[in-house]
Parts: sequence; structure tokens; C-alpha cells
Amino acid sequence: MGVSENKVLRRDGSLPFLSAPFKIIRNLYDNRQLLKHFIGRDLKVRYHNSILGYGWSVLEPLALTVTFYILFAILSDSEDPYRPLTILLGILAWSLFAKTFSNGTTCIQRSSSLIKRVYFPREIFIFSKSGFNMVQFLLSLLVIIPLLIHYDLMPSKQILLLPVALVMILILATGLAFFTSILQTKARDIEHMVTIGLRISFYLSPVFYPLEMITGGRIPSQYIGAYLIINPMATYITMIRSAFTGAPLDIPTTNLIITFTSTIAIFWMGAIYFMRKERKAVKFI
Repeated sequence: MGVSENKVLRRDGSLPFLSAPFKIIRNLYDNRQLLKHFIGRDLKVRYHNSILGYGWSVLEPLALTVTFYILFAILSDSEDPYRPLTILLGILAWSLFAKTFSNGTTCIQRSSSLIKRVYFPREIFIFSKSGFNMVQFLLSLLVIIPLLIHYDLMPSKQILLLPVALVMILILATGLAFFTSILQTKARDIEHMVTIGLRISFYLSPVFYPLEMITGGRIPSQYIGAYLIINPMATYITMIRSAFTGAPLDIPTTNLIITFTSTIAIFWMGAIYFMRKERKAVKFI
């Protein structure tokens, strides 16, 4: 396995560095049928012997939306005209990020039996989780149609923000998973650290409340830019909401550029780290 693995990962005889993301994209293209197989397998496992089947993709975000809608109505006097819709979109966007990140963290370790039997690029495991969660998101997104009809919201040019935000969320979650999936093979504590970090980040991100609650005076104005940079999900959740409500984004262009750049940088560095470490990491699983 070592010889064939070396040929796949080191075709040019050098360690992958700045070219790592391009090598990963090439590996994904060369193994696209395998990637589709893994995504389809996960979907079958998800709904196998399930009475509600696809209904679970809708029931969970709906239940959380009702819970946070009641909680938000009690604790806040905000007059958001689309409150149920904004809460639901926030939950769906956050779930896409959190599940992609957490599933990507453990996918290498939990696929040890397959990895030991046959070689193929290990990033396939991480991207299969990204693809699976994207399908889950798109299926769950159908639940907002009744709300769009209820609020008489028609698609506008803002809808173009949706694909941009989704791609950036997947890039961010996958980039982080490149790091944690390798670390998880050496220390099983990483999975728990990611879970705790996601729970804390959930409440610090505008998931069940609008970004305006933070930028509108809850934190000093001089720290708003830093908040948006440190927490890119705040920007992406707001973009998804604007895509459907048509509301202006109200995020400075400078902050958008910095957020996009940092997200791509995380993915790029994660890809480099993954390509350099994954051969040694499999020895620990």
C-alpha cells in the first residue's frame, strides 16, 4: 500500500505545499464516482428503517425554530417581521456548518477498517460528509416555502447571495475539518473539543437572533468589525437570510472581503496540513 500511496500523493516527487488544494481537487475529480457512492451510502444509512424518512430533515429544524421563537419572544422585544423565517434559516445554515465540521472531524478515524483494506485519497471521506450535509440542507430548505408564501416574499437579485454563502460555509467547515480530522487520529479528545466549541459558537452567532442585535449596540461599535472577522458564520448566516427576505446585507464591503479571504486561507492551509500529515496519521487509527 505504501508504494501505490506514494505514487498518488507524490507524483512529482515533492511534498505538496501551495499546490495541495489543486491536488485535492484533482483527486476529487478522478474519484468522483466514489465520492457519489459515499454520499449516496450516507443518505441510505440516514433514512434506512426510518418511519418518517425524509421527515426527520424537516422535523428537527422546525422543532428548534419553535423553541427559539418562543424563547426569543420572551427574552427580546425585537420587532423582526420575519422572525420564524429568520430563525429557521439561521438554524439550517448553522446545522450545515456544524455537521460538516463535526462529521469531517471524525470521518477518518471512523473509517479505519476501510482505510486499512484499500487505498484511495482520504480527503474523499471529508468531502463526502460535505456533500451529504449539503444534500440534507437542500432537502430541509423546502420547509421554508410555506413561510415564503405566507410573507409574500418573491426572489430578488439578493438570491444570488445564497449559493455564495453555501459555498463559503462548506469551504470553511471543510478547511477546519482538514486540521481536526488529522488531530483526531492522534487524540480522541479533539471530537469533544469540537463539540464544545460548536455549542459555544452557536450562542455567539446570530442563529436565532438577527445580526442587528449585535451590531445595533449590544457590543461597542469599535469591536463590530473584529466580531465579523472572528466569526465568519455571522456573515454567512446573514447572507442567507438576505437572500430570501431581500433585506440589505448591511455588512461593510471591507468586512466581506476579509471574511471571504480568511475562509479561503483556512481551507488552503488546512489542505496543505492534511496532505502533509494524512499518511502518518493513518498509523494511529
